[in-house]
Amino acid sequence: MIAAAELDRLVAYEDLPSGGSFMVFNATRDIVRIAQNFAHFFARESCGFCTPCRVGTQVLRRTIDKVVSGHGSEMELTEVEEIGRLVKSMSHCGLGQTAANPILDSLKRFRERWEDRLGTRDFVPDFDLDGALSEARALTGRDDALAHLDR
Repeated sequence: MIAAAELDRLVAYEDLPSGGSFMVFNATRDIVRIAQNFAHFFARESCGFCTPCRVGTQVLRRTIDKVVSGHGSEMELTEVEEIGRLVKSMSHCGLGQTAANPILDSLKRFRERWEDRLGTRDFVPDFDLDGALSEARALTGRDDALAHLDR
């Protein structure tokens, strides 16, 4: 992904390798949603052969969905960058090696659009362990202070 200011670049192996195709989006399109769409595509298309691609594309998809839904934090953006680099460098085939490109490129060139989607600057866990234990507390009849996690 490139910004409008970079439209003078060459679509060529030496500058912008494209594999023979490219997409153009105007200013009315949501760059984060475009990256989300790519994340979903690559997560579906992974053959599952290598772990970085099989697991990494799913983690990218899930984390981007969290950001798009307004529940992401700065930590999710950092995680997306780290997982994206790992998927790109450790995947076996071209699909995995390019799966993170739209995400990493959009974070690099349009970071403010991603930051606008953050619900908070603080980390928000995906899973509430204390809440998940409520059923076990009800079954055991134990609801004292030691049956809860420290906050």
